[in-house]
Amino acid sequence: MASYDQREQSVETQVNLNFQIPYKQDTTVLLNQGIKLLEAKSYQQAIDKFKAVIEADCSMSNAYYYLALALLKGRRPKVLIRREVEEIDQLLNAATTMGDSDGTVLWFRALIRDDYYNSNAITNYPPPFVMDIVTTALSCNTNIDRLRALLARLQMPDSQLYAVLVNQLV
Repeated sequence: MASYDQREQSVETQVNLNFQIPYKQDTTVLLNQGIKLLEAKSYQQAIDKFKAVIEADCSMSNAYYYLALALLKGRRPKVLIRREVEEIDQLLNAATTMGDSDGTVLWFRALIRDDYYNSNAITNYPPPFVMDIVTTALSCNTNIDRLRALLARLQMPDSQLYAVLVNQLV
């Protein structure tokens, strides 16, 4: 029979093990918190939430999409530095790779590349090219409400691709 001290130590060990397991928030809750922060233009806090979602569940494609949107921080792609554009592009590619089949992700990627590379007259950029992304986007189902929300956030009226999309949705 175990002594009182041994039983007490066993309970203490179990309690310590339980406290060492970090509390893992539901990724959907974190994602929704990030979206609300993004809507409130609290970009850095939103970025932190979306990164936490990806760290907890790297297969959650929406987190990549929203992280890309948050990284814009309300700016037009053409004013970003190349490293920022490439990071956003990689996130949008990851969203597609992770299974986001909504054409909005592809339209977002095409708009980012078009506004940054073409508006800044940068001709030597890595594939895929804007027209290749547009061709793929045209073959996908696109959530029109999600695309409208994206276009409302981007506000790039002097971009030809943006103008075409806006005119198609009116």
